[in-house]
Amino acid sequence: MSLTLTKVPDSQQNIGISQSEAVYQAQPGVADYPAGGYVIPGALATSTTVVGKLDGEFIYAVDVEAQNAASAAYGIACVLPSGSFGATPAPSQTANLIVTLGGANSAPGTPLGLGPLSAAKSTTVGVASNVLTVAIANSLKAGQFIYLSGFTAGGAFNGMICQVATATATGFTANIQTPNITAATADTTGQYQLVQAGTGNLLTTGTVATITNSLATSSLLTMTCANSFVPGQFVIIQGLTNGATANGVIAQILTASSTQFTANWTGTSFSTGADTGTASLLVTAGGAPVTMGAAFGITNSLATASSAGTAGLVTLTALNSLVPGNLVVIQGLTNGAGINGDVLTVLNSASLTAKIFTANYKNAGFTTAADSGTAALLVTGIPTSAPQVSPGTDLSACTWMLDCIMGGL
Repeated sequence: MSLTLTKVPDSQQNIGISQSEAVYQAQPGVADYPAGGYVIPGALATSTTVVGKLDGEFIYAVDVEAQNAASAAYGIACVLPSGSFGATPAPSQTANLIVTLGGANSAPGTPLGLGPLSAAKSTTVGVASNVLTVAIANSLKAGQFIYLSGFTAGGAFNGMICQVATATATGFTANIQTPNITAATADTTGQYQLVQAGTGNLLTTGTVATITNSLATSSLLTMTCANSFVPGQFVIIQGLTNGATANGVIAQILTASSTQFTANWTGTSFSTGADTGTASLLVTAGGAPVTMGAAFGITNSLATASSAGTAGLVTLTALNSLVPGNLVVIQGLTNGAGINGDVLTVLNSASLTAKIFTANYKNAGFTTAADSGTAALLVTGIPTSAPQVSPGTDLSACTWMLDCIMGGL
C-alpha cells in the first residue's frame, strides 16, 4: 500500500491568474513509510509511494491544514526540491511529505523495547543452513529487527532477536545463530514484536563495514575490516562464510581499530580465515548509534538449557529498575560466563522484582551460584541527522489534511 491522496470536495479556489488552492486528505497505508518520505506528484509527475495526484502541474506549497489524534504523535514537513529555491524561484512537479518523530521517541538515552505483539500467529517454523523461516501473516520489511515469542515446536526461538532478511505478506526469513530444528514444522502459536525505542523509532542498521577475515575463540570474536566503530557500540554480523555460525549475531564492540574489531562471543569457535561479510552498526532514527545506559550489578546467576522445543531461561539477581521488554547486554560474569556479551530481553514473569529478572536464553544451562558482573540497558545515542520515522513504520492510523497551492493546467 501507499499514501493515498483524496481531494476534499468543493475545496478548490483560484488564488491568482495561474494558481489554485485545494485541500487533499493524505492517508498512509500499512507499514509503508518510505526512506526519505512520500513523494507527492503533480498532475504530470509520477510517484511510486503515493496513490493519486494533485490537480496542478506545478507545486508551490503544501501545508498541514488539520490532522487526526493519531497523527499528533508525529511531526510533518512538506519539502520541495532544492531547485525550487534561489534567485529565481522555480516551481516543482513533486513535493516530499516527511514524517518526523515526537521528541520523547528520539531523545538520546531512550531505552530500547518492544512494540505490540503481532496480531497473527505462525503456522509453520523451520531452519535450513541457519536461516529461520516462519510462515505468518505480517507487514514486516527487510532490515527490521523483531523479537520472537510464544513458539511451541520452535520453542528454542523464544526470546531471540533477529533481523528480517526477506519478508512477504505470508512469512519472513532471518539469519540465526542456533538452528535446533531443521525442517518446516507445524507451529501455530508463535508471534513477533518489532524492536524499537518508541512508536515509529525502530531499531535498524547504519554504517556498514566489509569483513575480510574472521576468527572466533571460545569467548572472543575478531573481525578484520576497515571501520570507524567505537567500543560500546553494537553491530549485527551477516554474510560470513568462514565464520558462518556468527551470521545474525548482535555483538557489542569490545575493542576497535581502523582495521579490526573484537567482541565477546558465546558461540562455536572457528579458525582464522579469509571471509566476506558485513558488520552493520545498530542505530535508531536519525542514525543514532545504540549504546549502553544504566548498568545493574549482578550478584547471582542461573540458567536452564534450551532444546528444540523449549527456550532456556536465565535468572539474574540484581537490584534493578528494569521493566518487561527492556533490552540488556550482559558483561563480566564468572559463573554465567557463557552469556557474557549476549543481548537479552527482560521477560514479564512472576520473578520480575526489584532484585531478580529473567530472560529467555539460547545455549547450555549453568547451575545457580554467586556471581559478579553487570546488565546494562541498551539505549539510543545522539542522532546524526533529523529523526524521521523509520522506513516501514505503520502510520495507517494517521490522517492529514493538506492545503496545496498549485499552478498550471
